[in-house]
Amino acid sequence: MLTYTVWQALLDPLLRLCRWADLMRGVNLDASVEINETSDFYELANDINMLSRMINQLSRETEVQLQKHTEYISQESQSLAILYEVASSINVSRDINELFQKSLDSLCQNLHARAGVIRQIMDTTKLEVVAIYGEVNKPFIDNVNNLLPFRASSGASFYSPEKLSSLIVLDPEKTDGDDLFLVASVPMLYRDRPSGVINLFFSQSQSTNLDNYRELLLSIGQHLGTAVEKYRLDEDKSQLLVMQERTRLSHELHDSLAQTMASLRIQVRILDEIFHSNDEPGIWDQMERVEYTIEQANNQLRELIAHFRIPMNERGLVSSIQESIQQLREETDIQVYLQNEWSSQELPADIELQVLRIVQECLVNIRKHSQARSVRVLLRAFRTGGGHYILIEDDGIGFNETEIKPVGGEHLGLSILRDRAEQINGEIAIDSEPGDGTRITLQFIYPKSDKLLGQS
Repeated sequence: MLTYTVWQALLDPLLRLCRWADLMRGVNLDASVEINETSDFYELANDINMLSRMINQLSRETEVQLQKHTEYISQESQSLAILYEVASSINVSRDINELFQKSLDSLCQNLHARAGVIRQIMDTTKLEVVAIYGEVNKPFIDNVNNLLPFRASSGASFYSPEKLSSLIVLDPEKTDGDDLFLVASVPMLYRDRPSGVINLFFSQSQSTNLDNYRELLLSIGQHLGTAVEKYRLDEDKSQLLVMQERTRLSHELHDSLAQTMASLRIQVRILDEIFHSNDEPGIWDQMERVEYTIEQANNQLRELIAHFRIPMNERGLVSSIQESIQQLREETDIQVYLQNEWSSQELPADIELQVLRIVQECLVNIRKHSQARSVRVLLRAFRTGGGHYILIEDDGIGFNETEIKPVGGEHLGLSILRDRAEQINGEIAIDSEPGDGTRITLQFIYPKSDKLLGQS
């Protein structure tokens, strides 16, 4: 009897507690302790069961939070991967159309969209399709325009599912016209200025949660908007450079070959008059003048070809300047003195080209207009600060810039010289007085020449 009493009052409750502990260690969080209400351990069992329920609840909540966090990390990783693909496309695409297509393909494939369209604003108002993904026909595009009229917005817009008719289904041959779609419309923006819109089309049955990708789509829209602006600026810059080069070429032609041809036309008229007067010696004299002028025009044409097509000697800037000086010596009686204090460091090709053409322009003007007997060319690079200095001076007749007759609204090649100096962030100074020669100086700074600091 005593044994039964000990079993019922002490050993059985303890065994039940041990069994509960074993179940809890086995991650059976639904386990509980069942003890008779008359037992001295009843209150303890209730407390243990309450603790067990609390642990079970905390475990379930932790599992839910962990699942949400895992999904969030997975979504963020996917978003970063998509964003990286789009950013990479910006760097490797050869043109803006290829960029649009690669970006749209990446978006649709990663977000499992059935179709997608990118439309770019043309002529400030017209939307033109520049990229398509999936089975999208023209009636579909037309109806999308009616369904989703584009309005500039600072954020992505999402539209509730709409029933699309048989005219605007993605695949008319494989649908009965009852498909439902969720449509995302994302503006391409640059500083709140729209350049186009991205439309992505999802089946209603898809589990893609578009709201979770709102920030991603908005970011991609801004990336593509910035890329569109960059391509536009690059195109404008290229057109500007072409216009500048055309303008400079027209100046060169007007100031050299055009004037020579005008002179030749006058000489031909004179020759025609002499023919009618039967003045044979005058005819031969005028013929020699015409021949000389033609030869001069030919030389000028060759000079222009060399000047534009082969502006730089393979050995560098100084050698090219020396060749230009030598050519001036050979073609005229002008004594040209070169004082070279230039460093051996190479400058970028674009800077060297502008410097060479400034020097060539000065030498051409000296030959044509200065009537100089001697010319001094000084090339100097300072050993601190990256400064570069070029001096070209002659002892010719000089000029007064305010009295020079403008050609096409500009004074000879002086405007061209200043434009070229600005392109290398340099300054050019022109100092001349009638009868007192001309002095032209060019100064610019190239940062890499800071390597000269400390050298003697």
